[in-house]
Amino acid sequence: MRNPNGYGSVYKLSGKRRLQYGVKKVVGWNDKGHPVYAVLGYYKDRKEALKALGVYNENPYDIEATNTTLEEMFEIFKKRRFDKISKSGQNIYQAAYKHLNPLWGYKMKDLKTYHFQNLIDNLDRKYQTKDHIRTLANQIFDIAIELDVCNKNYAKFIVLETKEKSEKHKSFTNEEIKLIVDNVDNIPNLDIALILIYTGMRPNELLKMKKEDVHLKERYMIGGSKTKAGKNRIIPIHKKILLLVAKRYETSETFLIENEGKSITVQGYRKEQWHNTVIALGLDSFPYDCRHTFASLMNTAGANRLATKLIMGHSTQDLTDGTYTHKQLDELVTNIDLLD
Repeated sequence: MRNPNGYGSVYKLSGKRRLQYGVKKVVGWNDKGHPVYAVLGYYKDRKEALKALGVYNENPYDIEATNTTLEEMFEIFKKRRFDKISKSGQNIYQAAYKHLNPLWGYKMKDLKTYHFQNLIDNLDRKYQTKDHIRTLANQIFDIAIELDVCNKNYAKFIVLETKEKSEKHKSFTNEEIKLIVDNVDNIPNLDIALILIYTGMRPNELLKMKKEDVHLKERYMIGGSKTKAGKNRIIPIHKKILLLVAKRYETSETFLIENEGKSITVQGYRKEQWHNTVIALGLDSFPYDCRHTFASLMNTAGANRLATKLIMGHSTQDLTDGTYTHKQLDELVTNIDLLD
């Protein structure tokens, strides 16, 4: 039975193809009176193609809009949402979008759940990063549906593995540390991550470090928290971060790390500076990973185990009275300099 005039038609493509049937619709006429067609899409069998044509005629949409790619939709997403969210939120979405790189050129109407599911399942990242990707895909699909780019949000069917109660901390790789070093002069506050990596301090210890406890000439700081061994300990300054610490020292008032003259909380640092810097580089890490990285670097460099314990504030029987001799201070600096 013939379709009504203007309804559109289904046709079979030549050769062997996975999608053998096309759907087209007359959208106008050329100057010679010949019809101008727009292709709605391609389908694996005639039944699927007829169904797509029926859906279109029940609820006509902008055919040109259906050619919109994921890349183009992300630009629309940014224009609509970025002025309403924080800078850290923008960086989280940017980082999630980078992981979607294999799908950027796909038309939104052709993207299905399995495209995203396969990508996420094969991604060597933690639950949090995968959840960010799913959230971004959901929001992009919602806008695409609103604009008649597609008619279904396939991101809603993405399934993530059960989140572990606590994710184990990991060390930065040499390549990741190099990436931080290469960008430290270009990205504000990225220096904090590097200082944490080369001192072994806990994030809260660095954020509470007072300017008066920083001794640039002798290359050490006095700080620490948590345990008796961790408090008021000597933390040598590695040559690689000496200039970074000096810059902070010159511009600070009370605390080495400040924001408009005020100290920064760990929660504030993690939500703002960390996401604006480390996560923006595409690194799936947490602030405390810096401390694990320091321990790993010291072990690889062959540093004295006692020196490593003293620097990190681990308890030890070798320093019972909590005091340091000049020889011990020199040994700590010597051991820290073993790091590349």
